[in-house]
Amino acid sequence: MNVARINAAKTPFDIATEVLWQNRWDSRAEALRITIGTLMHDYGIAEATAEVAAIQAFADLDSINLDSTIDLNASTAHVVVLRTRNGCPVVFTARDLDHMIQQARDAGLAQVVDADTRRPIVLEH
Repeated sequence: MNVARINAAKTPFDIATEVLWQNRWDSRAEALRITIGTLMHDYGIAEATAEVAAIQAFADLDSINLDSTIDLNASTAHVVVLRTRNGCPVVFTARDLDHMIQQARDAGLAQVVDADTRRPIVLEH
């Protein structure tokens, strides 16, 4: 019996998920920095694409056992609606999130992933 291997091309998100899954990191910033770098340097993926793929893969793995979700249908460019496990909407406006980021900076909890580009920013906890 002949068996042909199926080598479907992996998406940047799939590669990022594999990189994050295979390693343990000291911080969120380190995890994203190394994953973005791996996507760019080992796979030739553009920085902006690598950044988004790493962020999305990290969020998926970070939230895997969490009952709360972001309601994409209710969220807009100016509001993120988080649904708690019982369906209760929690509202975060762009102003709220900006204020939370500033508080995290003041507390030393906001970390820049790439020192050269100064982006993305993650909250350590």
